[in-house]
Amino acid sequence: MKRIYYGWYVVAIATAVYMLMIGATFAAFGLYVLPVSAEFNLSRADMNTALILMNLGNAFLAPFIGRLLDRVPARRIMITCALLMGGSFLVLGLSHSLWLSAAVLAVALPAAYLGAGTLTMTVLIARWFTAQRGRAMALAAIGMSLGNITVTPLVGMVIENQGWRTALLLSGGAVATLLMVLALVLRERPGPGDVEGGRAAAAPAPAVHPAAPAVPAKVGAILKAPQFWSLSLGASLAMAVGQALAITLVPLAVGNGLTLIQATSLISVMGGAAIAGTLLLAVVADKVDRVSLLAALFLAGALINVGLHFEHSYALLVGSAGLLGLTLGAATPAFYALLADRFGAASFGTVRGLTMPVIAGLGMIAIRLAGEVFDRTGGYELMFSAFVVAQLVAAALIFLTRFVSAPIVAGAPARAATS
Repeated sequence: MKRIYYGWYVVAIATAVYMLMIGATFAAFGLYVLPVSAEFNLSRADMNTALILMNLGNAFLAPFIGRLLDRVPARRIMITCALLMGGSFLVLGLSHSLWLSAAVLAVALPAAYLGAGTLTMTVLIARWFTAQRGRAMALAAIGMSLGNITVTPLVGMVIENQGWRTALLLSGGAVATLLMVLALVLRERPGPGDVEGGRAAAAPAPAVHPAAPAVPAKVGAILKAPQFWSLSLGASLAMAVGQALAITLVPLAVGNGLTLIQATSLISVMGGAAIAGTLLLAVVADKVDRVSLLAALFLAGALINVGLHFEHSYALLVGSAGLLGLTLGAATPAFYALLADRFGAASFGTVRGLTMPVIAGLGMIAIRLAGEVFDRTGGYELMFSAFVVAQLVAAALIFLTRFVSAPIVAGAPARAATS
């Protein structure tokens, strides 16, 4: 009987890790807003500051953790950060100091979030896959949506029955334990007997044997590479527009006379479409050119904004939410696969980490722009026009990677880290 390639076990583990991490942190954040703000007498703006601190922490720490993943065994980082995750939830659950909680949210929790799973798993998938890298990234990304469906409701039940502090303690302990168990069964990279199989049109062959990892490219060399900026700016611009649109749909719908039930249904449509987009990507990701795929997704994003500029009917909003979810669900894993193709698995942790400040920075600008435009004009038409231009620029930047200088490849083979 043919043995299953171990890389697919890595994908299954990554799916579980994403489900745990997203479901217990960002997806569950809204559940804590009311009880925490009531206990500490905080405004909604003050509570939202917690989310901003986590995003800033992710953006600042990602380049360092990404570089570390290219040099230190991933299992060691994952176990350490799983313990840090449990400790962060413990401190947040017991703390009565806003300053201590803010420090945890800005430093400890983002480091745990990145190192215990979300950044680590993309690096491991990039190492284990070349021919089917796009499919592997897409299937793992389904875990992000599953976290909303499985983990977050459980957190909500505990908050309702036991309180928010108990929910933090229990979820932190459970997530940390499960992450350490998953880390113990992970293998760092393929060995001589591991054969992936499959063939991808877009993925180049590895420069060295996967069992003999190459030296990661230097940070300065990566930052000087035109392809890094073309890829990171293009994808980050498109993702920023998607984030701003996602949080604009409900107030836009309510402001145009739709009921709250109709408005919230747009979020469900977007979530379902995101899963569908990820599954669709799993089918086609390694059969089509990734540059063309991303450019097409960003052009579809421009069409969404064109439609919203002129029409706000429920039918058009449902269609826009569906197309937005489809593009967001497919674009992120496709972008990560393209980064790994162009810069090599040995440098992927560093490159992936360096893109996160760009993504976070443009995301905050786009979200702020949405609010400012509405406050100053009473509508979103100017924002939609600006977003059309932004999506066209994003598509052009991605397409330009065909014509800029050759991508960085990994250096000479290095001594393999023990798994």
